Amino acid sequence: MEYDCIIIGAGVGGLSAGLKLSTLGKKILLLEKQPVPGGFATTFSRKGFIFESAIHCVDELSPGGWVRGFLEKHNIDKKIEFIELKDFARIIYPGHDFVADFNPDHFLQLLVSKFPQEEAGLHKLFSAFDKFFRQFDRFSESPLPDVLNLLISPFVYPFIINTSTCSIGQFVRRYISDKKLNAIITDLWRFMGLPPDSLSALYFLIVFRGYYYHHTAYIKGGFGRLFQAMVEEIGENGGQSRFNTAVKKIITQKGRRVKSVITDQGEEFRAKTIISNANAIDTLTEFIDQPLLASRYRKKLSAMEKSVSAFQIYLGLDQPAQNFGMSHHRISVNPGYDHRVSFDAALRQDYSHCLLELTDHSQLDPSLVPKGKGSLVIMTYDLYANWANLNPQDYKKRKMEVVQSLIKCSEKYLPGLSKHIEVLEAATPRTMQRYVSSPQGAIYGFSQTIAQAGINRLSQKTAIHGLFLTGGWTFPGGGVHACFVSGESAADLALKLLK
Repeated sequence: MEYDCIIIGAGVGGLSAGLKLSTLGKKILLLEKQPVPGGFATTFSRKGFIFESAIHCVDELSPGGWVRGFLEKHNIDKKIEFIELKDFARIIYPGHDFVADFNPDHFLQLLVSKFPQEEAGLHKLFSAFDKFFRQFDRFSESPLPDVLNLLISPFVYPFIINTSTCSIGQFVRRYISDKKLNAIITDLWRFMGLPPDSLSALYFLIVFRGYYYHHTAYIKGGFGRLFQAMVEEIGENGGQSRFNTAVKKIITQKGRRVKSVITDQGEEFRAKTIISNANAIDTLTEFIDQPLLASRYRKKLSAMEKSVSAFQIYLGLDQPAQNFGMSHHRISVNPGYDHRVSFDAALRQDYSHCLLELTDHSQLDPSLVPKGKGSLVIMTYDLYANWANLNPQDYKKRKMEVVQSLIKCSEKYLPGLSKHIEVLEAATPRTMQRYVSSPQGAIYGFSQTIAQAGINRLSQKTAIHGLFLTGGWTFPGGGVHACFVSGESAADLALKLLK
């Protein structure tokens, strides 16, 4: 049997591509090496506690949001229950502690009240945001071919060109001189893995809009329910899904076009198109059966900067975290106003000066924990190099040392936390690499630097006819929303070829 499309990997990009193709009647086969869907974003359970492995929040998931619209279009909203969020997060700095909602006017008013001397600059900055969003929408919705759209961009979409050539730190400083205010405005960098002076302004603003201009939601039962519902819908549409099945090779016809895939069980499946949600590096250097082409890709991809990794702690608590200070479902902790300093502190494992992300999903959905109990996820950034060469004994010892350090830091904001822990799990960059085969445990694929964002992002098209990429390593980038967009875009490329 020949499939219209084989999808390698049931991460968000692979699932969304499979969902769209199967809805349109295409014969698809989804192959996933793990026993469950979701990739980085899956859920897991321990002793009655359900944890999100990576997701803290997903933008554009409220009514009218892009992700919500995609799910509704493909009947997924009938299979799951959404829990609408009231606030985005509590954000803490040494001299500022406030709650951000999903209203940009409220955010602007808050900033003006805290920094009245910057009022004029703030209004100009938010006006610039609005201009960018309008031009980005026109660019995205333009019926013109992409090549022509790009040619006219300097004249028709100057703000897109403007943000494509600078960091978000540079962009904001054009309007704001106060360093503390600059830090607060760019606080969302933590969702993209690079401090403001390194992070693409283009990508930052797209994500910023998703959280500060639109409401979002959670999925009752955890995001694993969403991904399972997508697998079910693919099956109801006639598609097939196989788990615990890893792809080892992509077979081509003389290196020109896709022919089939070979699994770790030695099975061969033929397809007209292939969409890989596996990481782009393995796909293009290990999977394809053309050594010369793989060598060229290896040289190109090795020169690209990989994103940061992370250290996460998953805690099951004997009572709700609100009892000892978790006032909102998400708290962003900043030890200072220089994001580069807190980022670098995390990478060198200086936990007294690094950023912290505290998330309590059970506050949104009590069904995730046993009755009367609670949960908490503690996250900060990390480097694979910090863990790569440790032997098993030293690895285990260092892991527990980091756990203790981060819990101690968290207790500055949640006093008594360590006395209420029933379940404890932790994930290092080595964990990230092992479970989802992400090189060096990179959690966002390639970094969203200026040189690797927007049209500079790795293309979803490849040198092999019929082979396309999806997921955080490729356009438009990392994050759940971006991976949904990536999956739909890859499906559109496959459809164009199939037609």
